[in-house]
Amino acid sequence: MSYRSRLFIVALLALLVLLPQAAPRPAQANTGEVICFEDKTPYCLTGRFLDYWRQNGGLPVFGYPISLFQNEANPDTGKTYLTQWFERNRFEMHPENRAPYDVLLGRLGDQRLRQLGRDWRREYESRPINADCTAVNVDNLQFAVCEPFRTYYNTHGLEFDGRSSISPAESLALFGLPLTQAKMETNSSGDRVLTQWFERARFEYHPTNPDPYKVLLGRLGAEVRGNAR
Repeated sequence: MSYRSRLFIVALLALLVLLPQAAPRPAQANTGEVICFEDKTPYCLTGRFLDYWRQNGGLPVFGYPISLFQNEANPDTGKTYLTQWFERNRFEMHPENRAPYDVLLGRLGDQRLRQLGRDWRREYESRPINADCTAVNVDNLQFAVCEPFRTYYNTHGLEFDGRSSISPAESLALFGLPLTQAKMETNSSGDRVLTQWFERARFEYHPTNPDPYKVLLGRLGAEVRGNAR
């Protein structure tokens, strides 16, 4: 499909979103701009999802889009929302909420663990809380978020208050709570890396990468969507 054809399709979908329909639709904040990644993916970004993607981490945090935006049922609630998938997450439009809560992220860490048949509560193991760790309690279980994952967690988050610093609430909104302790696992690319799962993300430590790419986020969007069909 040509670049011009993709722009036409995106523009047409944006128009359809604005037409009356039973399913929720966004108040598009940026309908005039479309960005595409011709050499990486056939899908583009526009409207409120483009704004949200840019404001909250862009490519390193969310990755490239891997779907059109379209109405889909949330796997947890069964309710239908305008949805777009990215390599590392899923955006849902909730027009009933005021910005910045009008776009919500999928709980893809939890969803992917369930796809793999893993029960994070059953596989829990206690860990000591050392000086380079922070203790986080989840359902009466204590998890250790340690370096280098602790620094990454605390320095990334959704933009809520317009301040340059990242608040704990902003980090929590982006990644969610931890679901596992950090341990060595093999990722979907076949790399054996230190890994820790969170509600909305999977942290991987790649020590041979240059800074700031030693901690990377797993491609949960691609994994969950590819195994949900």
